[in-house]
Amino acid sequence: AGRYHAAVRAPRRERAAGLMGGPAELVAPEVVSGRFETGMSEDEYFSRPELSASGMKDLLRSPKYFRMQRSVHRAKKEFDEGHAIHSLVLGVGAPIKEIPDSLLSGEYRSVSSAEAKKFKADAEAEGFTVLKPQQFARIQRAAESVLGNVKARRLLDAAPFREVSLFAADPDSGVGLRGRVDALGDLLLDVKSAADIQGRAIDRAVLDRGYYLSAAVYRHLLTLILGEDPGPMHLIFVEKEAPFEVAVRVLDDPAWQEYGLQQMRKAIDLFASFNEFGVWPGADDEDGPIRPIEFPAWLRVAPTEVEGF
Repeated sequence: AGRYHAAVRAPRRERAAGLMGGPAELVAPEVVSGRFETGMSEDEYFSRPELSASGMKDLLRSPKYFRMQRSVHRAKKEFDEGHAIHSLVLGVGAPIKEIPDSLLSGEYRSVSSAEAKKFKADAEAEGFTVLKPQQFARIQRAAESVLGNVKARRLLDAAPFREVSLFAADPDSGVGLRGRVDALGDLLLDVKSAADIQGRAIDRAVLDRGYYLSAAVYRHLLTLILGEDPGPMHLIFVEKEAPFEVAVRVLDDPAWQEYGLQQMRKAIDLFASFNEFGVWPGADDEDGPIRPIEFPAWLRVAPTEVEGF
């Protein structure tokens, strides 16, 4: 893990209501192959053509969906609150600008007036993430919950490189890969905002949102670029609504990495094949038998067990 360790620790930097910022000066690790980039803007990173973990998730849904996602412009501000939490917790990324409440309209304080729309458009053109006052207050409390959590604070201190952009060619296929890690140092770390982190919500999120695949791609890229596996990915989850609970987890079961690598390899092979022939089919475009919809096992009850009969 020493290869990833920052030679210079950053002093604290105040941002947005006293929240701690990211590293001020760090010595980049030695690169074996590919690129290890700090300070790359989101616009530049997301405009690049290499295959990412998010692209792999789209491709595994269907090649047609992947192609569509690449060809349309996804709204940059679609994930404003998540971006804002990252900015306050990690100390990097787009700065936040609060839209004055006096410009908002109606019971739900909507951005509907000409003045509000102009304020938002101008601020976004300058690179700001624009939030309503109530949104900003919630995001600040979520970030404060993360920074006030002992385990989360310990992980953040151990990973001083923030929003690291990674680029390398997969040696088995030649496909260019990219990834963007939230935090890196003595460990690999991602920060996730969520509506709910109670019960099995985190387990479902890891599967449904493909965090295991992201972890496998990051570890694969870092092994190629720095010649060393950083180990299992750590995750900090924080709720975006009160009481802003925080949960700290690690994907340390080897089965997660094995499954993630399996899905990564499947996506890379699909990309190489479809890219070569220029055909991007939908999930059910090919001829063959029609798949039946199975009746749910939990609904298979005896007639006498059905209430009301």
